[in-house]
Amino acid sequence: MSRISSALLFSVLFLLGIAGAYGFQEDEFLDGQLTLVIEDALDGGPDPIFSQRSIIQVRSVKSGNAVVTHTRPWTSDLDIKLKRLVDSDDLYRIRVYQKGSEDKGYVSTFTKACQMFESGLSETVSLMVDGGGTSLVGVWLIPSVSVCGSQAPLPLASPLVSSTVQQHNTTVIIRSPIPAPVPDTATYIEKLEAMKNEKAEGKDNRSFLAKYWMYIVPVVLIMVLFGGGQEGGR
Repeated sequence: MSRISSALLFSVLFLLGIAGAYGFQEDEFLDGQLTLVIEDALDGGPDPIFSQRSIIQVRSVKSGNAVVTHTRPWTSDLDIKLKRLVDSDDLYRIRVYQKGSEDKGYVSTFTKACQMFESGLSETVSLMVDGGGTSLVGVWLIPSVSVCGSQAPLPLASPLVSSTVQQHNTTVIIRSPIPAPVPDTATYIEKLEAMKNEKAEGKDNRSFLAKYWMYIVPVVLIMVLFGGGQEGGR
């Protein structure tokens, strides 16, 4: 009987642990889940051709929990295209859209191709979402190399150039706008009304001279002038 009770107790605890873990995941997902598709362009020019390269699953905007899956392996052909962009001092462009949304609007950004090449495709993708965590607002691409080297890139035919990059190394940062503080206009209006009432109901505690000095001074001056003239005539 003791063995059976221990087994039942262990089973109950195990099920409770699973339920607790599942509940934690559910709470995490309640924060908002987004599926974002990243496309990039490795062809230069005014009308580059984009192709899918990664998918970001944003599980929690609040905690910044996101999972990146690269859907396209990095090949030597892609490496050659990136080097061509470097040789022509062109840009590496990406655009992101929200999967499953009715309006497939793209949010785009770019960086210098030499930064991506010299960073070995190590990058940080910063995502700005709305306050509700339901829509993508902006995206920034930040390679690990902020300034390209002073040396010109080697020619493509050089044997020193080899395809050493195998895949993107992506770090995701999720941000949401912080609401600005709302001014307490009601309290300010109440203070103004109280000041007006105090001025209207307040008593003037000044002395008699302080209140009517502008009337007293002319009378005193006239009396002094005329009084002085009469004494001189005598």
